[in-house]
Amino acid sequence: MKESYHICFTSHQEVLFRDEEDHGMMLNLMALRAYSSDTEILVEAEMSTHVHQNVFSGRPMEYAAALRMSYTKYFNQKYGRTGRFGEKYTYLLKVEGFNHQMVLESYILRNGLHHQAAATALGYKYCTARELFVEDIGLSSEKAAPLSRADIASRLPRHAEFPDEFQMGADGVFLRSSFMEIRRAEQFYGSPRNYLYQMNRLSDEDWTRSQEADHTGNPITLDMLEPGYEGSIDQLLRNENGRAFSRTRLQDMDVCRLIDKDILPGYGVTSVYQLTGSQKQRIARELYYEYHLPEAQIKRCLVLG
Repeated sequence: MKESYHICFTSHQEVLFRDEEDHGMMLNLMALRAYSSDTEILVEAEMSTHVHQNVFSGRPMEYAAALRMSYTKYFNQKYGRTGRFGEKYTYLLKVEGFNHQMVLESYILRNGLHHQAAATALGYKYCTARELFVEDIGLSSEKAAPLSRADIASRLPRHAEFPDEFQMGADGVFLRSSFMEIRRAEQFYGSPRNYLYQMNRLSDEDWTRSQEADHTGNPITLDMLEPGYEGSIDQLLRNENGRAFSRTRLQDMDVCRLIDKDILPGYGVTSVYQLTGSQKQRIARELYYEYHLPEAQIKRCLVLG
């Protein structure tokens, strides 16, 4: 029997995504592993240090383990890395009740806002937020390239199995609308207007009280969905007004691009994992004094943990 779960896995010592290709591969592997495990993905958010998903599945841990293993294999091969990637454990929370489900989806879709990666929930690129109610809201939906099945297969891991309805964009990434249960996710909001309201409201006691009507246990709160987060949950909540976001602030992928494209060639290497400890320290000082980056950001982008 399929049930609803929140799945989250984290990597606080090193970033999960160094470039756009990494984000694309994560989506492709989500689609493939969901198909092979008969898992339905409703919404997801890919952050630099963690990934959130809401799925309906009878085998959620099997799905999560397969996804993590296949992405680790890809990442290790691409960057010359070895070993487990990210924290050991995968966080799993069973979700019951209509209001619990809606709140869970909302927190996931608003994750870019919480972590100062966007000024609004719909402004964050690496999540499902811009796929719900696209026609009613007036957003541009993803477009599929006219790729044949053979062309799609050539861009995926060998022997990958996928159904004909999976569509791929010109960038070689499966369209969320072709493999996620977007319509099912929309049902918990009821209307485009309510969806926009939930994406823009501030977390308050009303959100907590609404979940009591489900009679299914403790209400879902942001601190429950951020396992291992070392910062302030109160700060994440304050970020909901969007004022903490700055377009001039370098995000983790910006810093990784700076390191990988501009700095590494001067050291004669192609991956941050090929640097010596002293080289990393030298680059860390450069990033700190020239770009005034936070130490924690430098450490995870340079893998100095």
